Amino acid sequence: MRKLTLEDIQFIDTYLSNSDIHYEDIRIEMIDHVASEIENSMNQGDNRDFYAIFKDYMIENKASLEKQGSRPFNSKVFKSVCKQFLRNLYSWQVILGSVLCFWIFNSLYKYFHIDGFTITFFPTFLMALVGFIPIVVFGKKKFSFIGNFGILIAMFFSFNYYFIPYLEEPSLFYFVNLGIMSIFFVCSLKTMISLVIYYKKRFQLI
Repeated sequence: MRKLTLEDIQFIDTYLSNSDIHYEDIRIEMIDHVASEIENSMNQGDNRDFYAIFKDYMIENKASLEKQGSRPFNSKVFKSVCKQFLRNLYSWQVILGSVLCFWIFNSLYKYFHIDGFTITFFPTFLMALVGFIPIVVFGKKKFSFIGNFGILIAMFFSFNYYFIPYLEEPSLFYFVNLGIMSIFFVCSLKTMISLVIYYKKRFQLI
């Protein structure tokens, strides 16, 4: 069974980096896809060398790859982020962190007599700050999953904004809403950190 070498993978990465593909996470997904397609061709009887197979593949698929890579929203990346988020919901770090955040948020709201709008805005603001973690780690590199994460935050804030009139403490809805916000914030933080670690490792491999 023929496999691509590290030099072959690096060649694909360099080629895609010089193409019209703006987002690092999409480019990494494309490297895996292109490498898999070339290996399939090699193992299905194509005896040409890597460069010949790669050249023909890119002649046929370069336009579609660049079209995918120039879009800020990628369904595959979005699904990957959502799956990672759902997996993290059951981790002990998220469960323990959510309990701690619930206590901290509730204590702050009581101490500062925070009203319904701020109750909704404060956790959303913290989640928006989470979106800056990749910028701090990777600098000017662009990632589509940051935009996908922003969509989730906007949906969450819109949902909570609708229920502001019902957020008077100490109602049952107040505590339910506070619990959901705590879980969402902690899970978002863990998901973002997991993504940053994953892509940092991937950059080291290519």
